Amino acid sequence: MPTKLRVVLDTNVIISGLISPKGPPAGILKALKAGQFVLVTSQAINEEILEVMDRPRLRDKYGLADHMFDIAFILWEQAEVITKPPPVKASKDSDDDKFLAAALGGLAHYLVTGDIKDLLSLGEYQGIRIVNPEQFLTILHP
Repeated sequence: MPTKLRVVLDTNVIISGLISPKGPPAGILKALKAGQFVLVTSQAINEEILEVMDRPRLRDKYGLADHMFDIAFILWEQAEVITKPPPVKASKDSDDDKFLAAALGGLAHYLVTGDIKDLLSLGEYQGIRIVNPEQFLTILHP
């Protein structure tokens, strides 16, 4: 049996998937819930996702509070949390290095992001492919 893909999801993918039930980010969340890949994350990533979900303008406008428990459970209990990600300084935006660090420390195959100007512009980092949500769905469901 082939090994499941190991994947880091950028905050923007998770939030987009929660806000809009259609489109590639939502498809990725459905695939995650169905166990089609292993989510690799870190404490810093989990904290960022939950903080963004709890921002009043997003939480109230899109009803994200309704998803807080489920997402927290996935992030802390079902995902593989990398406790000591290696130091990384590779992105133009230093806030994005945590995603590369988790991917590297967690031996991820992919980092999925909608961040065109920073992460996607790298294309690849130490063997980890950096792809957008549409590309990842194509990889997941050829």
